[in-house]
Amino acid sequence: MLRLPVLLALLAVMADDPIKVGFATLASFEFKDGMTLPKEVTDLDEKLVTIRGFMQREVPGGGPVNQFMLVNESCGCNGTPKLPEVVFCTLPDGVTVDIKVSVATVTGKLFVGEVKEDGVVVMLYQMDADSVQ
Repeated sequence: MLRLPVLLALLAVMADDPIKVGFATLASFEFKDGMTLPKEVTDLDEKLVTIRGFMQREVPGGGPVNQFMLVNESCGCNGTPKLPEVVFCTLPDGVTVDIKVSVATVTGKLFVGEVKEDGVVVMLYQMDADSVQ
């Protein structure tokens, strides 16, 4: 039988492991402005997660980026993804990465909720990305 201090230490280590999240969960609903987001999505707010998808630039250009969009890999990089199929990722200050041509795995803290500009919802998911593989 585990003693309480050992059990608490084990739980602390497990709490630091990122949650694997797929776009099957993030994009599992039809979004409408002002709607209440599904619980399985809002439960991920401010959690450390790992998500796989295609990296896309937010602005045209070449070279490394500090911010990018992670798009649902089932979109196949074709067409315009729906709002729940995009995670807007930001790397720490001074950190940049090249846009990957294939599927990338991004780990970081996810923020869930509507972000509006001029009264229009422009994003549902933001991530403070720690790593891109």
